[in-house]
Amino acid sequence: MYKSILWILIGFMAASCNQNTSKNEDVTKAGQHEEIVSATIEEMLAAPADYQDKEVAISGMVTHVCREGGQKCFILASDGETQLRIVTGGEIDEFKIDMEGSTVAFKGIFRVQTLAQAEALMEDYDSHESHVTEQAHSSAEKADYFVEALDFREITE
Repeated sequence: MYKSILWILIGFMAASCNQNTSKNEDVTKAGQHEEIVSATIEEMLAAPADYQDKEVAISGMVTHVCREGGQKCFILASDGETQLRIVTGGEIDEFKIDMEGSTVAFKGIFRVQTLAQAEALMEDYDSHESHVTEQAHSSAEKADYFVEALDFREITE
């Protein structure tokens, strides 16, 4: 009798473990179907709400890497004037200064800041001596939008 009950319990445990594995596989498969949106800087900035919190693929020439820790860099749009801020995210610790002048492809999350985040950023921006004069990337530095980079690679031509 005890052996029968033991076998029934083992059967229930095996079935519940198998269901849990199946659920984990379904979640993994669902995550793989999330789409990465490829867009230009101009497209994203023209309709930021359409890209907010979505995974995007974007590329451009790196015009500047911040010297204080390399936590952000700026890429140039095809119009030759508009720039977009890219910040470190995921497993990226810093951007190297030698990226400046290189064309780089980034994969990351397009973010639009809340008013409180934008105000805090402006306070931080205004407090740095390195930003006493306006620079080419100044408007992108102050913008409410940026890409949180999860991965990047230099494009060689």
